[in-house]
Amino acid sequence: MSETAERSAAEMRGLLRFAQGLGLNEATVRKIYEAVGREAMAIGASDDDCMAEVRKRMLAAAQG
Repeated sequence: MSETAERSAAEMRGLLRFAQGLGLNEATVRKIYEAVGREAMAIGASDDDCMAEVRKRMLAAAQG
């Protein structure tokens, strides 16, 4: 597995644990993660900024 794939898998595992506490399902988390990833590539955002944005969107999704 490449370093990028390993990092993505680790990020997803962490996000899924976070999602459990919020009551979000895996499909929702993946949708958010992929959308933020596409947007980040377009603007060249850092990994830290991407993960912060994913968490922010997950919180918003959990609130309804």
